Amino acid sequence: MRKNSLICWLLVLLSIVFASCEGDNWFSRGGSDETDSLRLNNKYVNEWISDRMSLVYYWNDKMKEPEDYAQSPSSFFDALLYHYHPSTAPDGDRFSYIQSNYVNLLNSISGIRSKEIGFDYQLYLKSAIDNSIVGQVTYVKPNTPAAQTGIQRGWWFDQLQGSSLNTENYLDLLNNLPARVSLRFLSQAPRQIPGSFEAYLDAMHKDTLSFDVLENYAENPNYLDTVYQIGDKKIAYYMCNFFAFDSGDNSDQFLVEMNESFGRFKAQGVNELVLDLRYNSGGYILMSTYLSSMILADLSPDKVFCYFRYNDYLQSVYDRQYGEDYLLMHFEQEFKPAGSSQSILLNNLNLDRLIVLTGEYTASASEQLINGLRAYMPVILIGKTTYGKNVSSLSIYDENDPNNRWGIQPIVAKVFNSLGESDYTAGFEPDIELTELSVFDQSALGDTSELLLNAAISMILGSNASAQRSAKVYVKTPDFIPEGAKIRGSVLPALPGLTKW
Repeated sequence: MRKNSLICWLLVLLSIVFASCEGDNWFSRGGSDETDSLRLNNKYVNEWISDRMSLVYYWNDKMKEPEDYAQSPSSFFDALLYHYHPSTAPDGDRFSYIQSNYVNLLNSISGIRSKEIGFDYQLYLKSAIDNSIVGQVTYVKPNTPAAQTGIQRGWWFDQLQGSSLNTENYLDLLNNLPARVSLRFLSQAPRQIPGSFEAYLDAMHKDTLSFDVLENYAENPNYLDTVYQIGDKKIAYYMCNFFAFDSGDNSDQFLVEMNESFGRFKAQGVNELVLDLRYNSGGYILMSTYLSSMILADLSPDKVFCYFRYNDYLQSVYDRQYGEDYLLMHFEQEFKPAGSSQSILLNNLNLDRLIVLTGEYTASASEQLINGLRAYMPVILIGKTTYGKNVSSLSIYDENDPNNRWGIQPIVAKVFNSLGESDYTAGFEPDIELTELSVFDQSALGDTSELLLNAAISMILGSNASAQRSAKVYVKTPDFIPEGAKIRGSVLPALPGLTKW
């Protein structure tokens, strides 16, 4: 650790974003005559990486000593990390990584993808005896050719560009999409469900559909909001698929729209909220703080939503310079949209409890929302165990250096709620465990018959209809294949005294 380097780094403020896994390596150039130049560039970038990591990395006291500054930045970065190991390093790093183009890093947190297929999906092994893979559409993104083609939630697909998906080719096929894709979809579930998953898929109608892939598509995380009047209950349903302020244009559009949704809930006098975070893998922590503030009973800016613990050296500097309470994140009562001189009050529902729908990709900032609110109110989870990410990252890049287009995404802090609780590395287990979609439920999101939403409504009404429904014997879907690239992580608020270098 070079402590004296902190003096110059404390002059400016760090901007932060979550990195995607997209982008081409800026240093990928051919020709043996460029080998020396490549090694020099690698050394230049790797020295930059080492300097930044030595200051902010959460496990900087366990960083490896660099051996080769001329190796690729990806290899160099990986060699520095204190990697997780179940027996030798159970507290280790599972999430830090490097990105070859910081522009894609900026875009990812705002929901912008360089190539957008038009729907989200989950992948499964087709059987336990071969390596075939099938995907299932979880939700279709609006204003995309996929939506216009008529693709529906719950459909399966097993071929892309005429090639069957398997464990050896699926990453290459799905991560390198052509301008126009051709997928074979399996839809229309058979009336009589066969005894095996493979037989179930074989019995479905098969149809190959082609449609364009969008470039630089900006997804809106505010996917769905509605209110159900059932008996004397007014139940609000809100689905948020990631936490971002806007699509990168500094308009705060998504925050304004979120607040307007809760304004409609408030105007209709809702007394229960079902918050759907099953596909929300994180984003800006401040956005999850705003959302939590719209839910909490007896809202007060004196209440702590969460706080962070950095590496020992950085924490001691902040404690000494700013005080121990400076880095606490409190609930908010208002926000000021970009470009406005007037603050807007948050529409707070003042709820007694919260019901959250969860899945395998409910992660990071979403889990922090659950953890932060659990300190003040009952939070009931329905669905699957969440991902288990109780640490936060910081994206570091230098937009003014033409010789360095890299961005690093190191873990820099562990996050706690106001009670000092942070023990969810294995995820939060649901109170009611249900597997959404799979072979037996292809209902539209927001439809009261959809499995997870139906379970939430049944619980609110004191009914056991969902439990009876989920207890039926269905074909067991084979193993789910997690995709680490889908985890956005949680983006920290700016650290005082630091900036992009």
